[in-house]
Amino acid sequence: MQEERGLSIPEQLREIREYAEARNVDIVAEFTEAESAFQQRSKRPEFERMLARAKAERVSMILVHDLSRFSRDSVGGKAQVRQLRSQGIRVVSLNDPELDPETVAGVYLEAITFAKNEAYSREVAFHTRKGCRANVQARDRETGWCYKNGGQPPWGYRSLRLERGQDKRGRPIIKSVWILDDSMIAGRPVHEWTRHCLTQLAATGASLAELRDFCNSKNISARRKRFWGISTWNAILQPSVILQFCGYGVWNARTKQGHERPPSEWVIVPNAHPALITEVEGRAILAARRRAKETANFPVNRGRSQASGYLLSGGLFRCERCGSNMIGFRTSSGEYYVCGSQPYRKGMGCGPGVYVPRRAVETEVCKGLNELLSVCADPGGFTRQVNAEIRRLWEEVNGRGAATAPKELEQVDAKIANIRRAVEDGFADASWANARLRELLAERQRLTVAHDGGKAPQLDAQTVMAYRRQTEKVLNSGHPAERKRLMRSWVQDIKLKPETLEVQISYRLPEAVMKGVVAGACNAQNAAVIPFRIE
Repeated sequence: MQEERGLSIPEQLREIREYAEARNVDIVAEFTEAESAFQQRSKRPEFERMLARAKAERVSMILVHDLSRFSRDSVGGKAQVRQLRSQGIRVVSLNDPELDPETVAGVYLEAITFAKNEAYSREVAFHTRKGCRANVQARDRETGWCYKNGGQPPWGYRSLRLERGQDKRGRPIIKSVWILDDSMIAGRPVHEWTRHCLTQLAATGASLAELRDFCNSKNISARRKRFWGISTWNAILQPSVILQFCGYGVWNARTKQGHERPPSEWVIVPNAHPALITEVEGRAILAARRRAKETANFPVNRGRSQASGYLLSGGLFRCERCGSNMIGFRTSSGEYYVCGSQPYRKGMGCGPGVYVPRRAVETEVCKGLNELLSVCADPGGFTRQVNAEIRRLWEEVNGRGAATAPKELEQVDAKIANIRRAVEDGFADASWANARLRELLAERQRLTVAHDGGKAPQLDAQTVMAYRRQTEKVLNSGHPAERKRLMRSWVQDIKLKPETLEVQISYRLPEAVMKGVVAGACNAQNAAVIPFRIE
């Protein structure tokens, strides 16, 4: 539909380029993203890359086809535009009225524009959900099964796509239903393996680990990865999925973030697809799962909690052999870090587990950071190092003007002269000329500062040493969440080398600082290598 209305990404880019060319705007980079502007910013990586580059290179404007392409969040979008404006970056829309944020009317119009865009997205979402609700309750006349709204069917089923007429544009209408997956694995159809695992194992009290081991022993491939894990079976045995195995269609069971909704909000349709198990068998599976949860002693994994006592969890500590996160693991003999493949997949896809003593590796990392801080004990030397790093970062952003400023100043002066000459000759669009002159004068001021030798900000010794003392205090006695954040600021990554029983720690520090660390603690790559012997 966007393609037909001239709103496809190529068409938007074409119009932006024409707009820029007509106004003598130099495009330094283009960013496109096939993602709704109503999505969370975490799901818009190209948008984040664009903002980062705009701030780093200090461009004068961001051109968008219309403001709804920038953001449909009426609160967050306005805040982001204002933040960019405070840094000298304008967000310019080709198809929205030009707003003057310094006027009362401009403030009102900006709020109305963003509110309109968010309201439109919410209306689309409302009608989409209404359509999905109706679709899952509609039955196909030929097969008798209910239609699905997309997504991967549960293990044991496969999606069958059906062409059901044409829309008003002559395009085929595609619907999908679920049927039993009869592809062969280890001499049996997949749906038979599914039924066996559910009725002969899960219903009789088999643990998640036993279900995992059974599937791996039969060489039954998991849906997304080669090997089965505990988490996969935990997801399969959720109540909403068990209902689907009983032939019920279930929609709206989870939020977009994956959290389960109350059953009262579920849309449940009986006989929506072929049943793999009976309702009696489904209740037996759920009862067995409840008993297992009451009696099982699950391994402790604290890696997902920001307040976890495991300081290196959450992706900072990784297994070099398979790339999985090292997770916190508690046994009767103590607390360890172990590759996540070990407790979840019994080592499948990696190898024999290496249990790294938690206290030993955390102590080593803290020791290394304290040694780095001890190198920074000289107020004068440390202050010089900090200011040198600040200067380097400042020059990355601003320094390119020092060499090219004279030439760029000539180009800007020529553009200013051309616009003034055009105005004197009777150029009709005075508002555009004034706006363009303001942009060029601001650019000229920036280049003049760079040409005259603008200086990077510098910190005094008192401020630097106060930061150092606070860092040392947090490192040694701070809250676990504070210590984890601090470690991520100073530590690049930590890797376990299972074959040599070594842990390699790489720090985020300049080479000049690394040279001051105790000899032997670091190699040429600014990484400390600490051997562990597993008893």
